[in-house]
Amino acid sequence: MVRTPRPAALLGAAGLLPALAALVATLWGPVEWRGVAIQALAAYAAIILSFLGGAWWGLGTGAEGTARPPMAAVLTVSVLPSLAAWGALLVEPVAGLTLLGLLFLVVLPGDAWLTRGRMAPAWWPRLRVPLSLGMAALSLVAAAVAAHH
Repeated sequence: MVRTPRPAALLGAAGLLPALAALVATLWGPVEWRGVAIQALAAYAAIILSFLGGAWWGLGTGAEGTARPPMAAVLTVSVLPSLAAWGALLVEPVAGLTLLGLLFLVVLPGDAWLTRGRMAPAWWPRLRVPLSLGMAALSLVAAAVAAHH
């Protein structure tokens, strides 16, 4: 069993803090903060999905001339998270947060694909699964809260 490097685990977990702060502001902050908190969470989730796509792009550039998935395929897939996240920012906030939450679940097979192709390190899924599930849960909970208030 390959362990996730400590810096990756700590920084990855810290990456959930802005989303958690936005959710806390949505749940317990003043009513006038709710709209800004929801917008902040949606923007942050879109940024993280774009960051993930960028990480995939970086992993894909190492695929040239290897038996792994072809570089063109990886580079093509790597732009999808940011395009989908951008689209989620263009719809009303509850639908956007719901879509963003679902996108964090949809990217998990991409992480697995890169790991199976030995483009991502063996510890990558151990890092990515809890982070994606955490962002999905935070986004979906915030969307549910927003829908009911």
